[in-house]
Amino acid sequence: MRGKQVAGASALVLVALMVAGCSGESSALPEPTGEVVQADAPVDDAAQDAAACAAVSDVMSIVENADIALSEGRVAVQEQQGWYEVATHVLHRIPSSGDSAVSQGVADLQEAVPAVELWARTEPTVIRSDAWRDALSALDEPCLAVDSELTISMFTGG
Repeated sequence: MRGKQVAGASALVLVALMVAGCSGESSALPEPTGEVVQADAPVDDAAQDAAACAAVSDVMSIVENADIALSEGRVAVQEQQGWYEVATHVLHRIPSSGDSAVSQGVADLQEAVPAVELWARTEPTVIRSDAWRDALSALDEPCLAVDSELTISMFTGG
């Protein structure tokens, strides 16, 4: 029974290729242009910087939503601090080893706000500190330069 299903599926694929005008051969290969393209070429630096700025915006969103939820009485301080800890982990997953202003800004933010181990709960987070605010402010212009403004997405509340 299974052999009939495989044969039927294969026939369907063949018919679909014929209808689409494909013969299964790769005769439509592009002509060589003389350009050398590296298979493992680095991702466009501006795109990588824009992605880093978007990730920082995600961190800011986590923090802001945790604060709003606390101020509205929907969470306790312990949960807010837990969200802060999650934010530090997300922050420290953002690549910051490049030479760009964005990479340097992310590295500065990561230095200002160390990752907090979720199970430790002994080290207070420094989110919302002056160092946090200064590092975020320093990222504003580099992120704007790569067309990735730092933004906060609100998703808590009614």
